Order: sequence, then structure tokens, then C-alpha cells
Amino acid sequence: GWRLRLTLAVVAVVVVRVVRVVGSGGSVSGSGGSGSGAQHGLWRVQQIEHISDWTTTTNGDATIKTYPNPLSLKEHIPNSWFVKLNAAVAARVEIDALETIDDSCLLDDVLADDGAPLDCDDGIRGEAFILAGPRRKIAFDPRECKAAIVTCGGLCPGLNTVVREVIMCLRRQYGVTETYGVPSGYRGFQDPTTWRPMDEDDVSNLQNVGGSVLGSSRGGHDTDAIVDSLVEEKVNLLFVVGGDGTVRGAAKIAEEVKKRGLAIAVAVIPKTIDNDVPLLDRTFGFETAVEAAREAINVANVEADGFPFGLGVVKVMGRNSGFIAMHAALGSCVADCCLVPEVEFYLDG
Repeated sequence: GWRLRLTLAVVAVVVVRVVRVVGSGGSVSGSGGSGSGAQHGLWRVQQIEHISDWTTTTNGDATIKTYPNPLSLKEHIPNSWFVKLNAAVAARVEIDALETIDDSCLLDDVLADDGAPLDCDDGIRGEAFILAGPRRKIAFDPRECKAAIVTCGGLCPGLNTVVREVIMCLRRQYGVTETYGVPSGYRGFQDPTTWRPMDEDDVSNLQNVGGSVLGSSRGGHDTDAIVDSLVEEKVNLLFVVGGDGTVRGAAKIAEEVKKRGLAIAVAVIPKTIDNDVPLLDRTFGFETAVEAAREAINVANVEADGFPFGLGVVKVMGRNSGFIAMHAALGSCVADCCLVPEVEFYLDG
């Protein structure tokens, strides 16, 4: 099975929102908020705020230390496992195969006479996003960590596998011994006595179980109450599994954590069968949904083929994205027409 290489709330992981700012010569400023960097940076980089940005003393000294990643202390762990602190990936890079050096927009050329940046191709001031993955330094001592995971929104194939891998990774690879599952989505934070302690034995076979072992729900989000519960239970690592609405709720939690100056990391694991999360090639559950839709198309084709002028119409999920419809239609090899929300179409009559 696949394995999550979690960062265990590395120095730069708390805010789940994406803010694009001008980086400083390709590197990322460690400060949060305005994201001030060099005025004419090479890339426009996603801003990541550090826990140390809001957990400081009155003298400006950081109250959060950094610790070596437990993975870095193990034998035979290759350096390629670790991501550099400011490592980023370009959102889009496109070149002209026939371009010559004379045609290139070099860094020395990006400023006009008045000091304003010129309009250059994608390589200059293009969008870039911080690369996910484990860093060599982390923000918490694993021996003092308490982690909680919650699943929210609609059910999706693979939810239990995600829960299993998060718990396994925290306990086996990072040495975190206090790991809990929050039942019934965001509503579960209202009563911490219902939280389930989860160890390796509890999750060992979850990959073979459908649905969500923690249960789920829609709504029930109360930012203040959720953060109060995290503080009361001394949770400093929160993993939220959900779709776009759940992510917006997690962003509110992260903002409240920052507002209170708390050393709590909030990490989001995107969940949607629609595959409509930007920058992700595949969201878990998508391929299962495509396979189910493909079978429905094949059944509709058999039915339609059995009647004169037979016509089969299959409507699949996806809301405002047509990934399931397109991939299922291509996979079936029998669909004559595929309509997706991204492409306008007109039904005559």
C-alpha cells in the first residue's frame, strides 16, 4: 500500500490557505502575513506561515524550538526522502522549443528603464508552490505530541486507508504515541470524551473496510469550540480529511490558532472523488468512482444495443468538474458523446 511521508508539522506547515506573493530571488520568506520579499523576485511563490511567526515572546524570541526529524536519525534513510525548507515546484512551465538565447528573457533584462518589471515568459515571476514532504527539522518534539484526525463531509473510497496510514506513520516513523480519532466529523469536537484512542492494532486492517471507521457529518463547525477542545485536550497536531467545505473550515481553525498564538499545527488531506482540487493529479477515491461509472456506461450500452434506435444516457457525479465523466467515457470505449461542465454545449430542442 501507499505510504504517507508526513512532515509532522514541520517548521512551515500550519496554514491551509494559499496566498501567492513575490518571493525573494526564488526563496521563500520565513515571515507570514504580507509576505514581503524582493520587489522583483524570480518567482511568485506560495506563502507558508511558520508557527514561530505567532508564538514569540515579548522580546521577539521564538518559543518554538526545532527538532531533528526522527526519520533523519534512522539508518539507511536516503537524503532524497527530505525536502529542502524552501523547495518549490512551478505551477506551469512552458518553453518554445525553437527559442534561442537571443530570444530568452534573462534575469538581467526583467527591469525596464524606470525599474518596473517587464512582461516575460513563464520562467520569470511564474507561479510556484512550496513542495510538500518531510523536512530534516520539525517544530515539535514527537515525545510530547498528541495528534487527532477527523474525517468530514461525504464518504469517499480510501478514507479508512488514509486514517490507517496517518496513524501508522505517526507512531512507527515519528514515535508519536498519543493518536486519537475524532468521530462524526466536526461535530465530534463538541464532546472530547467520545474521541477514540487509536494505535497500530486498531488500524491494522482498515484498508479492507469501507466507509469511515470514525464516521462523518456535514456542518457542525464551531471554530471557537473546536480550538477550545484542542487546547483542553492538549492536541498540537490536527489532521483534517475532507473536501472544499472541510478545507475552508480547517482554514478558520488555523486562523483562530494563529490569533490565539497557539502552537498547534493544522494539516489537511484533500478528499474528493471529483478530482477537482488544483495542483493534485489524483485525489484518492477518484479512480474507484471512474471504475464504477465505467461499469454503468457499459450496462447502458448493452441496454441501448438491444433496442432499435436505443439510446443510453448516464449521468455521473462531479458537480462543476467533468473528470469522472471524461475518464469513464474514455475507459468504456463505447460512449459516443461526453458532456462536461468545463465545455459549453447547446441542446437543440
